[in-house]
Amino acid sequence: RRREGPAWAMETHHILGPPKEFSHVYGYQTADSYCIAIQLRPPYEGGGGSRQIHKITSDWDSRKGVEDLTPNDMMIKFTERSIEVCKRGGSSSWHMIRGLHGPTYQQLNREKCYWTMTKHGGRYWLISLELVKKTPGKLWSRLMRDEREANRPNMKFDKDMQRTPMIMDKEGKFVPSTYCHPGQRPKYETQEDDLDEVLIEELEMLEDQPQQEQKKWRMQDLVDLRYGMEESTLSMLVSVRLDPEKWREIQRDLGTSDVFGLDIPFGGNHIKWYLKGDEDSPILAGRLGGCVWRKGSRMHVEMREGRPTLELYMPKQTPEPWSYVVEGYHNLSRTAYDPYQQMILDGLWDDEAIEEKAKGDEYFRNGEYRSAVACYSRTLERNPDSYITLTNRAAAKLAFEGEKFKVEEILEDAQRALEINPQWYKAKFREGIVLCKLHRYDEAIWALEEGQRMDRSSHTGWEEEISRVKEERVQWHNRKKRSYLNDVE
Repeated sequence: RRREGPAWAMETHHILGPPKEFSHVYGYQTADSYCIAIQLRPPYEGGGGSRQIHKITSDWDSRKGVEDLTPNDMMIKFTERSIEVCKRGGSSSWHMIRGLHGPTYQQLNREKCYWTMTKHGGRYWLISLELVKKTPGKLWSRLMRDEREANRPNMKFDKDMQRTPMIMDKEGKFVPSTYCHPGQRPKYETQEDDLDEVLIEELEMLEDQPQQEQKKWRMQDLVDLRYGMEESTLSMLVSVRLDPEKWREIQRDLGTSDVFGLDIPFGGNHIKWYLKGDEDSPILAGRLGGCVWRKGSRMHVEMREGRPTLELYMPKQTPEPWSYVVEGYHNLSRTAYDPYQQMILDGLWDDEAIEEKAKGDEYFRNGEYRSAVACYSRTLERNPDSYITLTNRAAAKLAFEGEKFKVEEILEDAQRALEINPQWYKAKFREGIVLCKLHRYDEAIWALEEGQRMDRSSHTGWEEEISRVKEERVQWHNRKKRSYLNDVE
């Protein structure tokens, strides 16, 4: 990641949570704020005990899914000296998320601390907290004052003792008072904007002499829309070149270099990047391929190869690679030039996870399926969105699992891989085989036929598997059913 000048140095990225455990809680810090991102994933993901507290569960259904989660399943409280982040547990209690409860390192501006949640397809919910420091200007050495106490496991509190004030949002639903809708801005910012508008109107009324009309600038005259992109696990950088003559002229005309605007809502999953005065023709506008921290997003103009270049820097909330930057901008999508780049696009970006997957593949080829499953599970602990690893784990489990509830877990692996990549035909093949094992033959045939249409290789294995499933369906329906008259008591 590029770091130039003091503005780039005043930030840190790090991982929060229990030491020596991979907990999917990420931190980002600037001079005036401390931001936290928590991934809440479906209950059938992963197998390590370190991530059980980050599974989606509810008071009524211990296997609550992604679609059913609401802001009322989280309870996040802020005071000037502490934070408490709780998730609804499977009983009548709230579970404290380890590493995120107790006194903070320094004081917070309680009135400006909010949180939100954004859904990433059928994959996971991202809980984003934005803590504003009471005394900005320097980076904290840590978030919690006593990290050992904050990381104590199995912290539970009775829900009747832990109540947060509720308010009604614009849709008429009751949500916690510290919750901010991901597509909006916090209350304190909207109040400041209303005050600024009143002051501007009063100044305009005081000005008697007519002002000279300024030239209206258009984005197309200034910006070359051939985008450049750099991505790492920490940030996303988008750049566009500017016309040198027009750039000098617009600075002289307006008397400032601050001519571009950037709007990112609280959730960090949408963007509008535009030239001030020409908001109807944005440089970039739409849904982002992931979530970014709006507090750290910034832009500046630098000289690159003798031409002024406008660069937009956006710190990512989570390290997963994006399949696209802004929805609809196909020239901003990543392309794979080698197998390693393709592996990153497939959701396998962590070095340790890549090593574990390679070990699992070797075990699978040697017929050591249980060892392969263990390696694939460790891979998914670190990179849960690797749909190829999910499909491989399903194939390895199919080699030795026969119990019904275990086979249903294999089905969840295949269906999750299809949620991440709906065109992955191998996951459709595994889904068809698992449905056949569960005696759901019509669904199995439909899944296999659908996978055959996705696979353009015209492999004969599809027809063979479909014929086998049809034969098993006939045998299952013609099986000899035991009569209770001939059964012993």
